[in-house]
This record gives sequence, structure tokens and C-alpha cells, in this order.
Amino acid sequence: MEGKEVALTSPLYSPHPQTVDPELMNFKVIDDLDEAACRQALLEHAAESCCYNPNAAKEMDIIHQNKTFTETRKTECKSKPYPGGRVDGPENSSLPSPWDVFCDADKMFHNHIKKIKVPHTESVQPCNGCMAFGDIPCSECHGSGQKNCTCSMWRHNRESDRLLGTNINHTCPWCEDGFLKCDKCSGHGRESCTECKGCRKVKTYIELTVKFTNHLSDYVFQQSALPDDLVKNVSGMLMFEEDLDQVYPLTAYPIPEINNNSIRIVNEHKNAFPTERIFRQRQRLLAIPVTEVHFTWKDTRSCYWIYGMEQKVYAPDFPKQCYCGCVIL
Repeated sequence: MEGKEVALTSPLYSPHPQTVDPELMNFKVIDDLDEAACRQALLEHAAESCCYNPNAAKEMDIIHQNKTFTETRKTECKSKPYPGGRVDGPENSSLPSPWDVFCDADKMFHNHIKKIKVPHTESVQPCNGCMAFGDIPCSECHGSGQKNCTCSMWRHNRESDRLLGTNINHTCPWCEDGFLKCDKCSGHGRESCTECKGCRKVKTYIELTVKFTNHLSDYVFQQSALPDDLVKNVSGMLMFEEDLDQVYPLTAYPIPEINNNSIRIVNEHKNAFPTERIFRQRQRLLAIPVTEVHFTWKDTRSCYWIYGMEQKVYAPDFPKQCYCGCVIL
């Protein structure tokens, strides 16, 4: 016996009152890359590709320039076979509200789902699936206890005898009169009820599904032409982190544009999830090292980028000594 899922309206979000000023926000500073580091990163990148000339970095003059959880709940009536035993019904205590059932996250800021039996919601009822008989008509033979034989020898020979007027007795070696005993029910015509498993009773209860979701909004402050997707897929240095029931917007960072977008995102998250309860908030400021290196190769001036703590290289215009299908000489 399964019931419909019922989504629950989240309690009104009551942010913790900010009665005191936030603590002083201190931001770490990340160091720039020197010229030797820029050369080495480019050399390693060139060595990984057959189309990049590993000698180009050694021959060029390089100038480098340096450049940021919720829960939803729903309930569903569930049932399982009742062979006997204890029943935790409403007579044991008052029924808790689904939002009052304790459920802690297994891991903060990671998406996952937990299912919990709501206390004091159990009851025992006769099984409706079999009308409390414990068995139902066999799903294979539909209650007849027999199934058609897969061979057609008996039916074919009997039809031939009728047409020819003969009275020869042809018998199928596998069946009698074209039918076999049903394997699933052993010829009884009935099988155990799939709902109560033959117990004739089921225990019903309310199951609570708690879904934890991590919502992420980010803003990249960037002065280079490096694509944002590249910046988001590398690691950086943690300059600032705040983990509270309600975070404070950044207001004292030296770059006003970062402060303004922090205020915007924090305010948006206050009301962005009306059907979800805010579990925790975390705010981070990550410094992704991005170095734009300008180089001259023969008569061509261009640049490449070294980014992330992994010092990955993005060099779409780096000089090539060969084309696809060629080998480096």
C-alpha cells in the first residue's frame, strides 16, 4: 500500500538577528609569479603537445603582468508485510510535525537524500492487495494452474485426424491436451501476495524524505581575457571564509566590484528558495592566480596565461612549428 507524496511548505525563514557588527574581515594576499616560473610553466605545457615548439619559450623575451546549504521535506505513506511484533503507533506519543523530526546532514554542502520513518505513525491493517487471504491469482497462469504447451504437435495431429477421418491417438510427449502445469504456482493457480508476502496484514507508516541541496552562486572578477570556465576549474588560495547560519556580505575588500556582488548574492539567497529551509551558509573568497605573459616571437606579439595553483597554461596563440599530422623536427 503506497500513498502519494506530499511536499511540505518550509517554515518561514527567520534569519538570526545581526545585533552586533561582523568580525573584522582579513584577506590574504597571493604572490605574483616571477619570470622563471612563467617560463617553466610554458615549457611544461609545450612539452605535452606535439604541435607546440618547446624551443619557442627559450627564444622569446617574456614580460609578465599579474592579475574570486538547504533542505526540503516531503512525506509518503508506506507499507510493509506485518508478521507480528511491536507497533509504534500514535498511542505511544503525540505525532511530530515532519519539520520537527530530527535529521542531520551526513556531509555539509553536499547534495544527498535521507529517508526516515516518522515516529508514532505505524498502524496494522488487513492487506487490501489480497483481501487478507495472503495469496492472489497467479500472475503467470491467471489462476488456471496451467499454461499452453509451446509445441503444437498434439493440436496439429488432432486436426489432421479429424480431416482424414482417422482415429489414431497422437500424444504430445511434453503435455496433456496441449497444456502444461504452471511452473510459477506449481499448478495451484495462486501465489503469495506481493504486498503482504502471505502475512495477510501490512504495517503502514509515514516515510519522510529529506533532500539536502547545495546551491551555488558565484561571480568571477577578472581583468584578463582568460575564459571564466577555465578559472572555475582550477584550485586557488583561500583568502577568506565565513561559515554561519547567515553570512555577512563582504564590505571591506579593496575592490568595490567584489563587495557589490557579494551584497547582491547574499541578499538573493535570503529569498531565492521559498520552499526550502536554509540549513547553513558559507562564503568564500578564493584567489586564483592568473598571470598574463606577453611575448614576442619573431615579428608577432601575443600573450599566454598561467592560471591556478596547478599553473596550467592557456596559450591559444603560442607559435607552432608543425601542423596536425606533422612531427616536430
